[in-house]
Amino acid sequence: MSFRCGPCDRFFDSDKALQQHVQDAPAHAPSFNCRPCDRSFSNEKALQQHLQDAPAHVPSFNCEPCDRSFSSDEALQQHLRDAPAHAPSFDCEACDRTFGSEEALHQHLRDSPVHAPSINCDDCDRSFNSEEALRQHLRDSPAHASFFDCAPCDRTFSSAEALQQHLRDSRIHQQDTETPLNMFFRSFPTFDYDPSLPPATSYASLREHKGWRRGSAASADAWTRYQEALESELHMWFGAENDLTAWHALCRAIGVKPLPRTCEQCEETVRRTHVNIIDLIEWGRSDNEDKVQTFRDVAQLRAYTKETRKIFSNTFDGEGGNVVLRHLLRKIF
Repeated sequence: MSFRCGPCDRFFDSDKALQQHVQDAPAHAPSFNCRPCDRSFSNEKALQQHLQDAPAHVPSFNCEPCDRSFSSDEALQQHLRDAPAHAPSFDCEACDRTFGSEEALHQHLRDSPVHAPSINCDDCDRSFNSEEALRQHLRDSPAHASFFDCAPCDRTFSSAEALQQHLRDSRIHQQDTETPLNMFFRSFPTFDYDPSLPPATSYASLREHKGWRRGSAASADAWTRYQEALESELHMWFGAENDLTAWHALCRAIGVKPLPRTCEQCEETVRRTHVNIIDLIEWGRSDNEDKVQTFRDVAQLRAYTKETRKIFSNTFDGEGGNVVLRHLLRKIF
């Protein structure tokens, strides 16, 4: 009978011989393997010694972000504390910048123009760095100036005072006013008065209607009252010489363009103008924007006045400072 050793493929005469072979043959010696190193050791002690001493089995403490290994946890922790890659990051996303500390980030947020408070004026599409600057802009910018509109005239004024002055002085807003001339002509109940007619035409019709004779008391009284009404009407449409609005009304009447910016400039422009004062009053009373006829000299004006009987007989006494009387009254008779 034979006893076989499978691993060695050998046969023995007895079991005792086989057992002796298993004990003694190197092929059957106990094997203590280190698989990571692909090494075998003859005993447990040798394997343990290998595990203790081999660099491959030294404990590894890894920092995956840095792809580095450390021999101890202490070394790893020291690395995490000191390495710039692991320093706390304080980011400003708006600026795409990173700061080493929260304090540095806050300093950046305080000082950077990008993070300055933005106070916007939506109407102007402008931004200001403070509420005070915005308020200053709102006070000073023409875009935010208050406007006062006169709808009938389709005109805009910069102040309520300017609008009220316009309403007082504009011919459009005085059309329904009971003017001095209207009051004079309507003081004769039987006279069919038409306010749209020139004053000289209305007076000639009134004289014919009343049948006044030249030199009669009634005619003289009416003529005096008519002249007083003319003067009052003149003051109504053309005010004082220190009033730029009055000067502009006169300049528009005689066709001055563009309108001068000061009273002095207006005076310089019109001082040599010769114009019939009744025509000026008629212009003030009408809606006609055509300029009043002017004359080359006093002689032409005198001939026109006598021909049309548009006589303004009041004399200027130097008081009141009416812009027309002071600068355009001429001696006709």
